[in-house]
Amino acid sequence: MSGWPKHALAAAGHPDPYPYYRELARDGWRRDEALGLWLAASRRAVDAVMESPACRVRPAREQVPAGIAGAPLGEAFGRWLRMSEGDAHARLRTAVGEGLASLPCDEAELTARRLARAFLATGAVDGLRLDALVDFLPVATLASLLGWPEAALAEAAAGIARVCGALAVDADAVARERGAEACRILLADLAALPAEGWLRRWRAEFVGLDAAVLCANLLGILFQSRDAGAGLLSAGIAWRCLGEWMHADPGEWRARLMLDPVLHHTRRFVAEDIELAGQRLKAGDQVLVLLAAAAHDPAARGECMDFGRSRHACPGEALALATACGALHALEESRPDWRALGGGVTFDGPPNIRMRRFGAGERA
Repeated sequence: MSGWPKHALAAAGHPDPYPYYRELARDGWRRDEALGLWLAASRRAVDAVMESPACRVRPAREQVPAGIAGAPLGEAFGRWLRMSEGDAHARLRTAVGEGLASLPCDEAELTARRLARAFLATGAVDGLRLDALVDFLPVATLASLLGWPEAALAEAAAGIARVCGALAVDADAVARERGAEACRILLADLAALPAEGWLRRWRAEFVGLDAAVLCANLLGILFQSRDAGAGLLSAGIAWRCLGEWMHADPGEWRARLMLDPVLHHTRRFVAEDIELAGQRLKAGDQVLVLLAAAAHDPAARGECMDFGRSRHACPGEALALATACGALHALEESRPDWRALGGGVTFDGPPNIRMRRFGAGERA
């Protein structure tokens, strides 16, 4: 290990960022002029930012990223629960929360286990295979539960990956164009799915909202499942490589995520001058909310922060854990060489996700 992370945006990919996070948490607040960001790191600072209506998920003057504004992907993005505020957020949160709550976790786990078992049966369980499973399964499980044809699950997962690429901070024109085309196809597929099973309940919950809002939010949940779900599953696999653990127990997941989080930060944009947890902030400031640091705050009782806080807490926690648990059950059945699989773990993912990769040495 070579020192601490270069900066907070690089911390999730560092071999051991937690001493760095603990020092930031002791400071509470820190200004990073090079990044142009305030860092909120203590539990007190993080809670204050996440609970303040003055701290928004998007800049007031750019509700949709400029690179996708006016395109179908930008329209869908603007309708996502994650990107809404005020009354619109409350209404969407109720609909999305009820839609997710209607799914028995047992069904999600069994679906993930079945899909993982079939995926693993087509080749040797090596590091590259694990990486492919991690990228495929979270989206494929959710898509299958929504009624996607099994033969089309791989393409659905690939389409969501292209949408993620289009929304990345460093996306170029080619990535945005690919993401826009994937968005168009996915929205059409969602609109064409039969209103049966779980999707029937979703349609009932969104009955007072435009059909385009339902499809956009289902796309948004698929989008969020891609990187966050992949990070969660890759963490569970990495922990299993170190030894057996109780992956069927949600409490054990939360205890481990408190110490080794998957979601490391999120951003907030300050809409008005305000003081939060002793720090003066100005309208237009950006805050990097270091959830992983708050989880390691020496002055606060430890708590898993991976599923967010306050009004923007993730409503899909149970679904994400059930999917990861199902995958680990399938992997146990395949009896891989866990020690070998964990021998060359690297970190490579979006800046806010601690994403393990198992096949880097096999690519070389």
